Amino acid sequence: MNVWRLIQRVCLILTLLLLAGIVASFFRPLIQRQKDLRAREDALRQDIQRQAEYLRLLKLKQAKLQEDPHFIEKIAREDLGYAKPGETIFRFMDEEQP
Repeated sequence: MNVWRLIQRVCLILTLLLLAGIVASFFRPLIQRQKDLRAREDALRQDIQRQAEYLRLLKLKQAKLQEDPHFIEKIAREDLGYAKPGETIFRFMDEEQP
């Protein structure tokens, strides 16, 4: 009888391990989805930080445009190509590389 009891216990343990494996296989896609969602959340948080920094720079530029006449002149000259009366603008073009 002792051998049969050992066989029963081994079969019970193997059955429990098999059931645990089946349950784990059902949860594997959920765990992978959770990892994917966390990675996406991290990427979105980084994007939010970049956008917040860009917004901060735009607000700083807006404040300078409203208050600093030298900054307005600099923007008009560099970005828009404006010049004061009597000034000549020179634009140098790089030679194209073959």
